[in-house]
Amino acid sequence: MALDPVGNVALALQIVILFLLILGLPFVKGLSSKKNLKRHGYSTALAVVLHTVLVFVIMVPSFVSGLGEIGELSFLDALNVWSHAVLGTLAEVLGVFLVVVWLRKGPSMMACAHWRRWMLPTFVIWVVSVVGGALVHILGMI
Repeated sequence: MALDPVGNVALALQIVILFLLILGLPFVKGLSSKKNLKRHGYSTALAVVLHTVLVFVIMVPSFVSGLGEIGELSFLDALNVWSHAVLGTLAEVLGVFLVVVWLRKGPSMMACAHWRRWMLPTFVIWVVSVVGGALVHILGMI
């Protein structure tokens, strides 16, 4: 069975977003200059904007159109689809929140230092959601 071309584009964009998030990390690690914080913030903001567009243009319509099929899936497949949806939503909300906080405060060390403890868990939740979404797409669950 051939994979859905729209899903292929979404998965490729998710990989690009992952690299944007990873790329932002070395700019900040061990460095405290405003320039490095701006690079980190802008790369994260770009990743969140791309992800938000992807969610509303591709993922939500795909999920809504496949909602009836979820009931026909095995328990594990349905669990994967629902966990992808829930974790993806959580990652999106946390990502938007962190970017909005950063944009409101600007590239100050205090804004990043205060919210830093939320960044890694958000990233981990997002990665787990991406893996679940890749399985949904590759295995053709919905």
